Amino acid sequence: MVTFPSQSEAATSSRGGGTGITAAVLALLGGLFHLVGVAGGAVLLAGDNDLGRSLLTFATHLLLAVALITGGVGLVLAKEFGRVATIIGAAAALVVYLLVLVLGAFGVYFLGLLDGDVPLVYIGVLCVPAIGTLVLACLPPTGRWVTQGWS
Repeated sequence: MVTFPSQSEAATSSRGGGTGITAAVLALLGGLFHLVGVAGGAVLLAGDNDLGRSLLTFATHLLLAVALITGGVGLVLAKEFGRVATIIGAAAALVVYLLVLVLGAFGVYFLGLLDGDVPLVYIGVLCVPAIGTLVLACLPPTGRWVTQGWS
C-alpha cells in the first residue's frame, strides 16, 4: 500500500530548493545591477571632478556586486558560504540605500546620484528585491537547502 506524506510533513521535510534558488536568482540579479553600477562608477572616475564621490560610488558598487554574485553562485551550488555571502550582500545593500537617503537629506550625494533631490521611489524600488533576497536567504528552508543540496 502506498502512503503519501501529509501536507505538513511535506512542508517540514522540504529541502528548501524553492527559497534557496529564488534567493540565488535575486542575489545574482542584484549583483548584476551593481556590476552595471561599477561601470557607471568607472565612468564617474574618468569624468567627474569630485574624486571622493566617484571612488565611493565605484567601491560601493564593486563590493555589493562581489558579495551578491558570490552569494548567488554559492546558493546555486547549495553551499553555506553562498547563504552567508547573500545575507551579507543584501543587508549591506539595504544599509547603503538607507545611507543614500540619509546623506542625500544633508546634501551629500553618491552612488551615482548627482546634486539634487534623492529619488525616493528609486530607492524604494531598490529596497524591495534586497529585502526579498535577505528574507529568503534567512529562512530555515534555505538553511536546509545549503546543508542537503541537490541530492
